[in-house]
Amino acid sequence: MSESSLIPLGGLEFIVTYRGATQERRDNLRGVLRHLNRTYTDYTLYLIEADKAPTFHWSEIGDEKIRHVFVYDDGPFPKAKLCNLAVKMCSTETICFHDADMIANPYHFPLCVNAVRHGTASDALCPFLRVLNVNGELREQFIANGDYDLLKPYLGEAVPESMEVLYENTPGAIVLFKRAAYIRIGGYDPRFIGWGGEDDDLLTRAQRLGLRWHSVPNPDAALFHLHHDSTSRLEAVASAQRNRDTAAETRAISDEELAARTAELVKYFA
Repeated sequence: MSESSLIPLGGLEFIVTYRGATQERRDNLRGVLRHLNRTYTDYTLYLIEADKAPTFHWSEIGDEKIRHVFVYDDGPFPKAKLCNLAVKMCSTETICFHDADMIANPYHFPLCVNAVRHGTASDALCPFLRVLNVNGELREQFIANGDYDLLKPYLGEAVPESMEVLYENTPGAIVLFKRAAYIRIGGYDPRFIGWGGEDDDLLTRAQRLGLRWHSVPNPDAALFHLHHDSTSRLEAVASAQRNRDTAAETRAISDEELAARTAELVKYFA
């Protein structure tokens, strides 16, 4: 897009947590950043990287909208902790958690931003329902320039033969939040370390505490996931039983226990 045709996001603050454990993941991040830069304007992106050493350097892109924060961490990826850290850095009323390998429809996304910012129906909003996996040459072409027009032909009811449905529905990937609502429920629980469970826990807590969390059930509002090392992802899923068990606890505990846990989590943001 030309500078005049970029879509303004009204100062939206993105939160992207990241670990460049493989070349595919490093490439995916660059594709996401290129897409956001060529599609939108008037936003700030907090890129929170946790690793033994950085695999992203701001000088690669030189985008003044990006705030790169590196946190040394040689353990399992601490997504929940990093998200909460970024929320404390944010200063606006609307935030967006955005995975480093996901692409939203640029038609629906700004509508969802405005719905959360100005509307009264949703405290949290996923600008999609299902997630389609992008692989092979199409993925490489998109990463090279971030042009959504490459992906647009694959929207619709039918799933293209060249793609698979990664998720029929998920509470994670890309989520817009009223910042005050996120803090009121305590944010992500930092007990979740490694892959899985943290989004389910947050959704359950949000619903039990009365937050209005919605998705956009429109085939054209699908997300595109940039494929990466599925072998390691499957291994991570298999090893995440502890996180899944912890998320299940949030559904089972009493209202009093939930209130006490939330009160402890909220203290981080004080």
